Amino acid sequence: MAERSIEDRLREEYFDLLPKMVRVAQSFTTEIEYLLRLYRKELAPHESLVVKARVKDCVSAIDKLRQVNPEDPAERNPGGVFDRDRPDKYSLRLLRDMVGVRVLVFPSKRGDQVDRALRGKFHSWKSDPKFEDGKQLVYKYNGLRFQDRVPIPCEYQIVSTLVGLFWEVEHSAIYKQSPNLKGLEPLLREQTSAVYTALRLFEDEFERHIEQSS
Repeated sequence: MAERSIEDRLREEYFDLLPKMVRVAQSFTTEIEYLLRLYRKELAPHESLVVKARVKDCVSAIDKLRQVNPEDPAERNPGGVFDRDRPDKYSLRLLRDMVGVRVLVFPSKRGDQVDRALRGKFHSWKSDPKFEDGKQLVYKYNGLRFQDRVPIPCEYQIVSTLVGLFWEVEHSAIYKQSPNLKGLEPLLREQTSAVYTALRLFEDEFERHIEQSS
């Protein structure tokens, strides 16, 4: 019998972890909702806070693992391929976001308050923020949650609702389609930056009018 491929091993690992990841996603979302309960009561009528959870699908997880250096998961694998001679060094738990929770806030300035509300609980998680034009675009943290004593790599993000919805459209249009479309990302970087700027200006102008009318 031919030896199983790395992809076959990882698929088996994924579907073994899947029930645990689903339960972690549920408990993680519930905990974040609980931590934000008092903050939610203080929101003005025009403000919003939405908590969304997702479990990374099998194809995306394996594809992302190809980009990770198994010797140091914080580094990228420049070749983007598996080392077929060392199949045992690969595990989906090398990834940092098998389960993710995203907190969408509007306006984005509320993100600072949400961040403080959650950091007290997740103070040991590693911060990995993303910046655009010198301004913080998203708060992002990675850590582990356990289900049946199995560590599940998790991530939570706090981001503007407008940016978060743009990411959903971008992800569906590029990453969930043909792999060839992934090459569009660097080509559209300038346009993407313009979108971030436009969304930020919209929020600033919206808040200015709200303050004037109050």
